[in-house]
Amino acid sequence: MFIEESLSSILQKSNPYPCLALLESGLISYKESEHKTIPQELLKDFACIYGKELADDAIKCLVNLEAIEENEIGLLINDEASNIISSWLNQLKRNLLLTLNNNEESIEEFVVKLISYLKENTSCTVSYKSVENLDFIINSDGKNYSIQAALSPVWLPAVAEDASVQNTFIALIGPFAAQNWHHMIKYYAHPQFRNYTSYYDPWHCQKMNISRGSLLTYFDWFYRDVYGLKFFIPDTFSLALQNMGLLRYNDER
Repeated sequence: MFIEESLSSILQKSNPYPCLALLESGLISYKESEHKTIPQELLKDFACIYGKELADDAIKCLVNLEAIEENEIGLLINDEASNIISSWLNQLKRNLLLTLNNNEESIEEFVVKLISYLKENTSCTVSYKSVENLDFIINSDGKNYSIQAALSPVWLPAVAEDASVQNTFIALIGPFAAQNWHHMIKYYAHPQFRNYTSYYDPWHCQKMNISRGSLLTYFDWFYRDVYGLKFFIPDTFSLALQNMGLLRYNDER
């Protein structure tokens, strides 16, 4: 039987992020996947990002906690526990702390400031907002933008195709650079991914974005105007894009 309090044991691990990433991926897959199971390709990326040993340990841990179930098709979130797990993860996300120019604030404060900046400096409108899980849908110049806080970079490819069909640009904000996010660079070879998704990591002042979403330029201006900081493109990202023929040597996007 799943017990909500058992989730707190995850935070006692030396590195809780593999478990958090798997739970987050499970919730996304529960809503997006045909059988509600975590796609095998996502699980392969999960193992590459965190290492097979930590990935296997996370799966074993969450199955033992009955947060994740395994059936003949694959791994999926416990149906009865999905709402509880979602609320628990949302609380964790909102309370994530980051230090910018020696000032500490939560990621919730950061995202709310970002949305306010966009509203003040553009003609965009907020068509949906959920402060509880830091998920906002913004319309600008006839285009939709989904701005979300996230714990892990691993699940973004699972929603990229649908985003392209819906003509919605997805911007994820989270502590990604410390989680081997360079493994996700391979997906920029796919138009649906590179044109409609982006990663922003304010903890490490880095971004991975070559999407066609013009509103995302204001993310950089927000970071500059409010915090006096700049989002940099990781060298590994730039080099990979050059090798793919997607970025000129002097392109600063």
